[in-house]
Amino acid sequence: MRLSSTTLASRSPAVLGIVAASTTIALAVALLACAGGLARADEAGRRRPAPQEMSAADVPARLSQRGYAVTDPVVRRGSTYLTHGTDRFGQRLRLVMDARNGELIGLRVVGEGRAPRTPQGAP
Repeated sequence: MRLSSTTLASRSPAVLGIVAASTTIALAVALLACAGGLARADEAGRRRPAPQEMSAADVPARLSQRGYAVTDPVVRRGSTYLTHGTDRFGQRLRLVMDARNGELIGLRVVGEGRAPRTPQGAP
């Protein structure tokens, strides 16, 4: 059944109010969805690029900042970098670093390193 303009005009004002309200709500939802997308964009109007992963060349510098010295080549395994190094006390360690954010996510002692210090007066 088709409704002509005279049929719509003869409808009660309440029905027309409901149609207008539902249309207004639909437009408001659409505007909010667009505003959410714009809020994630930077000031130039472009989307921010995804954060870049670290390269293997960055790993020794990051570990050095934390007090570790890298002794073996850095190897990529999935989303992590693996290497061996020493801490400030000379202990040999296996170090695992997250390739996405550069966090140290694993550390394991794998060797004796140098002998522990003995007190000055000890035999």
